[in-house]
Amino acid sequence: MNIPAVTHRGRGIDCYPLDEHTFRIRLTTAKGDFDRAEICYCMNKYAWSTQRQTLPLPRIADDDTLNYYQIDLTGDDTRLCYLFLLYYNSECFYFSEEGLSRTYDFERAYYTFFQYPYIFPCNVHRHIPWTDTTVMYQIFPERFANGMGEKPYITAPWDATPTPRMYLGGDLPGVTQHLDYLSDLGVNCLYFTPIHPSPTNHKYSIVDYYDVDAGFGGQAAFRELVQAAHARGMRVLLDGVFNHCSEHHPFFEDVKRRGKASPYYDFFLIDGDFPSREKGNYRTFGFSSDMPKLNTGNPAVIDYFCGVGAWWIREFGIDGWRLDVMDEISDDFLRAFRKAVKAANPDALILGEAWHDPRAWLAGDELDGVMNYGLTKALIDYLVDGALTARQAASRLTRLFFRTTSISARMMMNLLDSHDTDRFLTLLRGDRQRLKLALCLLFFFPGMPCVYYGDEIGMTGGYDPDCRKGFIWDETAWDADLRRHVQLLARLKTGGRLAGDSVRISASGDVLTLEREELTLLVNASSRAARYCFRGREGQIAANGFVILDADASIIKEE
Repeated sequence: MNIPAVTHRGRGIDCYPLDEHTFRIRLTTAKGDFDRAEICYCMNKYAWSTQRQTLPLPRIADDDTLNYYQIDLTGDDTRLCYLFLLYYNSECFYFSEEGLSRTYDFERAYYTFFQYPYIFPCNVHRHIPWTDTTVMYQIFPERFANGMGEKPYITAPWDATPTPRMYLGGDLPGVTQHLDYLSDLGVNCLYFTPIHPSPTNHKYSIVDYYDVDAGFGGQAAFRELVQAAHARGMRVLLDGVFNHCSEHHPFFEDVKRRGKASPYYDFFLIDGDFPSREKGNYRTFGFSSDMPKLNTGNPAVIDYFCGVGAWWIREFGIDGWRLDVMDEISDDFLRAFRKAVKAANPDALILGEAWHDPRAWLAGDELDGVMNYGLTKALIDYLVDGALTARQAASRLTRLFFRTTSISARMMMNLLDSHDTDRFLTLLRGDRQRLKLALCLLFFFPGMPCVYYGDEIGMTGGYDPDCRKGFIWDETAWDADLRRHVQLLARLKTGGRLAGDSVRISASGDVLTLEREELTLLVNASSRAARYCFRGREGQIAANGFVILDADASIIKEE
């Protein structure tokens, strides 16, 4: 028996409220260690001795090494105490805050049972309804489309190979002019990398958080874009770059002039009276001296950016934020920012850039979800490198799903690539069939699938800056079949057939299966034949280019 594998992380992760009266409880054990499990609980800890009851604890998933159990408990009270009973043959083990034992002192259980003392409405991490049917599309504005014509700062033709400081001339009117294209593709949420004034093409070194870069068309162009997008049922997310700013931001310029006498000195992290590039005596983003790091633990900085976050919602009606370098921002900042944004619009979405385990930020008091780079890496290992069998891929995806709450899982931004990575098709060395498999898994995995601009037409690109090419608007150069594939997946998602947090992931032979409420995806990524199909309650779902498989991946029909 693997005793350390018996895991319950308690409040916020494995015990969390779904509403003011419903708790979701999870338990993990080593695979095969126990025959069954129960939960002994009371909805009011003060009535434990007289009102406790026991229910079966369903096992809802497995991976290579673990069994996952889950139950929802609802009652009139808002308090909960509980422990677990685990059975092997006829023997019962008790699992509480004391750990695993063969006996338990029920009369003194108030010392050791797990508990969630009280649900306050503000403690409930509320799912944002519109995210269940959301298909996101990431746009790097400088490279999507030029709607304003000639600009004096353009340094290269639209089809040039990108360099770090190159300007091609993309802007926000260019996006507005192509909203019909995006609507036809099926996306209904646009995520923009930064649009604020900045001396760089990527705009992650911001000079003014309350304005729109003139080269992108200024505030008028952005207002028109948001209104036009909303008229088509599309939501708009902005990139919040609050970890650092430009060295030319007025706050930092004032500190360069006045040093410690500046009221903004403590907005930054400086060792000395004045910041000095030569001395390198101030904290920066990475090693970029032109992007000084903001002191997000400073209450004045927190207040300033809470104002920024709420202003763009009130003034332009944006639908949320993606926070750049979120894991380097203070928890105080993130909690305050959430309150400010949700006060402006309770259904505004707050996502974070997190490349690693995000659980610490997903308890409901900071973020709604994150960029799910864990899924990205799993799909690279499975479909690009062939490092995972179908069984190993199923295990990996199951662990990814269960490492966050089911509430956050529904609001994760799932992606194959972004402006910071190689394009997935390039990693696949142009294998479009395997890209289709990756897109299927992206859309079927719980969360919000995000397509990086141009992936749907077969654009390629290596690591930054090569992944930031100008969008190819010559339709004769498009992969029309790949685009139709994205359109079909988008219809399934926006139509509600891939909504909710229910998923069962399994594997048999070379076939990886994701079962959702209404649809099942079967993927065969073997070297012999990379194929996929959708199966609905009414039978197989086929479209042009789809290969219909039976359960053991034998071809039934090709279309």
